[in-house]
Amino acid sequence: MRAASASQRGVRNRPARGFTLIELLVACAVAMLVLGSVAMMFGGTSAGRLDVERTGRLTENAAYAVELLSEDVRVAGYFAETRQTGVTWQVPDPCLTAIGAIGFSVAPFTLPVPISGYRGADATPACLTNRKANTAALVLRRFDIAATAPAAATAAPFWQVSSCASDVTQTVYASTPAAFTMRKLDCTALADAHRVVVRSYYVSTCNECGVDTIPTLKRAELVGDAIVVTPLVEGVENMQIEYGFDTDNDGNADVYRDTLSGVAGAADNNWWNVVSARIYVLGRSTDSAPGYVDTTKRFYMGPAGYTAVSGDPFKRVQLSAMVRLNNVAGNRETP
Repeated sequence: MRAASASQRGVRNRPARGFTLIELLVACAVAMLVLGSVAMMFGGTSAGRLDVERTGRLTENAAYAVELLSEDVRVAGYFAETRQTGVTWQVPDPCLTAIGAIGFSVAPFTLPVPISGYRGADATPACLTNRKANTAALVLRRFDIAATAPAAATAAPFWQVSSCASDVTQTVYASTPAAFTMRKLDCTALADAHRVVVRSYYVSTCNECGVDTIPTLKRAELVGDAIVVTPLVEGVENMQIEYGFDTDNDGNADVYRDTLSGVAGAADNNWWNVVSARIYVLGRSTDSAPGYVDTTKRFYMGPAGYTAVSGDPFKRVQLSAMVRLNNVAGNRETP
C-alpha cells in the first residue's frame, strides 16, 4: 500500500476549529435581524387581522341593529282581524303595565297607535333606564304574529276577535283564559287569541350597567305585567328616527318629521298617520383600536344632523334604512 503524502497527512491531522468570537457575534447579529424582521411581520399581520376582525364586528353589529329595528317596524300595527272602524287612537306611556292603561279597550273601543317616538331632547320614559342623551327612542305596538289558544292566554294581555255572527259581543280583551269565549266562523271552535306586544327600542349608555360603559341598543318590552329590559346589540352609539306622515290618506308618506308637528288638527300631528320610518344607526367598535384616533369623520344622522368628530380611538360606521309600516299603509291604499 502506498503511504499517504505529507500534504494528505496534514489535512487529516489538522485539529477541528470552532467559531471565533467575532464570527459568533456576527452570526448572532444576523439571527437577531432575521428574528426581528419575522417578529415585525408577524406583529403587523396580527394587528392587521385584529383590525379586520374589529371592523367586521362593527359593521355586522350595525347591520344587525338596523335589520332588527326594520323587521319590527314593518309589522307594527298588526291587530289581526280587528275591525278598526270607530276606533279612538291612544298614545299611552310605553312603561305602563296595567291591562287597562296600555291603550287597548273594547268599550269604549280604543287601540294604541302602532308607532310613536321620543326625540333626543324629550323626557325619557321611566322604564328606558340609562338612555343615552340626544338619542331617539322608538315605541312599537301590535299583536303577536303567532296566535295563542284561548286556554293558554294567561298572565299577559290578550285580544280575541269573533268570526261568528251569533256571538253577542265581537271582541274580548283580558288576561285570563275563561274570558275568551269568542268563536270562529263555524260558531263552534274558539277563536284564537293574540298577545299584546309593546316594545320600546333605545340606546343605553351601557350594556351591563355598573360593569361597563359600552353603548348598547336595548329593548324594553311588556312581559306579563312588567317591563323587561333586554340588551340587544353592543356598540350602537346613536339612533335617530324620521317618521313619514301620510297627509292625504293614500298610504304614502308626504312629509317626514322627527316628531309631531304640534299643529292642532294637522295630519302630521297624529301618530296614527305614520306610514313609514327612516332609521339611522351609528355603530361604534366595542374596543379601542391601538394607534388609531378619529379626527376627521362625521356621520349624518338624519334629524340630528351631523355628528361631531369624536377624537377617540374607536372606529365607527353609520347605516340607515327606509321601512314601510305595511299594516298601516296597506289599509290606506286605493283598491
